[in-house]
Amino acid sequence: MLTRFRISRYLPCLAASAALFAPHLQANGQEIFRDDFDGSGIVDPTVWRLPFGSEGNFVGRTQFRGDAGVDMPPQGVDEALASDGKVAEIYLDTFSPIDPGNQFLGTDLISKRDFARGGGVTFESRMRLVPNANNGGLVNGFFTFDVTRPDPNIEGESLRDEIDFEIIGNQTVGGATQDIFTNVFNDSGFVPANNVDRPEFTDIPGIDLTQFNDYRIEWTPNHVKWYVNDSLIRTETEDVPDDPQKLHFNLWAPAEDFSAAFNAGLQPAAVEGANERFTSQVDHVVVNRINTNVSENLLTDGSFETTVPVLNQPIGTVTDTWYSFNQASVVFGGQDGAPAADDGLFLGKTFGPFFFNSDASGIQQQVPASPGEEFEVSVKAITPSGDSIAGADNFVNVNIAFADASGNIIGTDGSDFPLIDGRDPNAAVDEYVSGTASAKAPEGTAFARVQLLFVQIIDPPGSGGDGGSVFFDSVELVRLTPQGDFNGDGLIDAADYTVWRDNLGASEDLLNSAGDGSGTVDIGDYLLWKSVITGTPVATLSAGLVPEPSTGAVVLLTLTLLPAGRRR
Repeated sequence: MLTRFRISRYLPCLAASAALFAPHLQANGQEIFRDDFDGSGIVDPTVWRLPFGSEGNFVGRTQFRGDAGVDMPPQGVDEALASDGKVAEIYLDTFSPIDPGNQFLGTDLISKRDFARGGGVTFESRMRLVPNANNGGLVNGFFTFDVTRPDPNIEGESLRDEIDFEIIGNQTVGGATQDIFTNVFNDSGFVPANNVDRPEFTDIPGIDLTQFNDYRIEWTPNHVKWYVNDSLIRTETEDVPDDPQKLHFNLWAPAEDFSAAFNAGLQPAAVEGANERFTSQVDHVVVNRINTNVSENLLTDGSFETTVPVLNQPIGTVTDTWYSFNQASVVFGGQDGAPAADDGLFLGKTFGPFFFNSDASGIQQQVPASPGEEFEVSVKAITPSGDSIAGADNFVNVNIAFADASGNIIGTDGSDFPLIDGRDPNAAVDEYVSGTASAKAPEGTAFARVQLLFVQIIDPPGSGGDGGSVFFDSVELVRLTPQGDFNGDGLIDAADYTVWRDNLGASEDLLNSAGDGSGTVDIGDYLLWKSVITGTPVATLSAGLVPEPSTGAVVLLTLTLLPAGRRR
């Protein structure tokens, strides 16, 4: 509650200066992902994966490990300098058994989930490039990258979003200045003529890139900020990415086209005995969601306990129930070869349609949606050893598709990815894999459709194809809405301030408001909007304000809010 005084006369000043604070409102954040890499053996293959096959696994002069016979990197490695004494290690070898003497063998560790921006996300990691006098010519990346999607303007080309922290090996040797490299891409192509990025080196006095440092990316609708050891080193407000992205850690050797990182003295080894191994270490990684309202589960019966899916019928414009096609059904957990359910008693089951051509089976449900809205689907999937897809060409896609008012699919916005892939040498068997896919609704959207797909590859057509089955449980679809977007247009800008100003004192909560339970439009809503616009935590905006002793409410109004003629 505000002390009763006329605030309307000060509204123009409020747009530029935040001086009032409701004590209950805090800078919000929710941890949505964490890995301390303290387990034994390899990093968790239910959480991380490597690229494999033809999946963009060659960069610069480096082949990324991930194909058959090449393991995931180790975790739980003893390291006294780590905050908890354990790290994951990511390697680059100068000898590659795939093409000795011509390429390096590097590592690209990829999260099995992606992250939608919503009102904001932060990615934090403590890591280092292990000291080596020969580190020149390496790139050690901590970055986000989206699923590539077709370029609407150049046939056969793709676009991507990306936010980078990169430790450049050349900056760690020969008396270099230890500058940190950052970059950002939004709807950028891969060919030079269509590549739009904003690379930047930042000098950080006293830093040693071969020792552990804390790196943080803050990504909101209005900006990307990069922090090193809690100090802001860069802010970018142009070309801010807006598509969901996965998290990566990698170590690779670039070609001459990345001149700032290339070193001609680093060359591939022709024989295994001449191999030199370079290492980066990751102490931990944490992802937090900020400034975002998350809806309740929008799906009906996400655990398949009460609904019998409608089989082989077009879903059209129907909402609130499951539909399935080809070989998909609901089964009782723990019976007839099915694993135990993750939640409740039943699971969704999918397996190959066996139509002698590559095809799919699936389960799907949709909810009403509008253009610009961001959605996130989470699911648990398992392939049992008694009928596993491991080693097969089959895979499972988790997908958010978008449909128009007639029920016609108009796009997936790059949200689909193989949660369990039989072609992956590290595919998990007999254990649930948690997957999360996110997507932003394009123009023309009327429905957001969750699709759980078993894709069967039969090559050549007419051959028997591989078998296997995959079961699903605990499916959840949520809507992510930026807090402070008071007019619901997907942006947080001056128009939202106008909505707040025009409704100040009204006995109802604004759309995407602070959610403080007051039931009124008050200064807490303004401060939330201000915190998103400026990237300044609400707690910082409140500094110096004094609560009223009798009520605990805020009463201090700073002189900067008073008209010039009224100063005392």
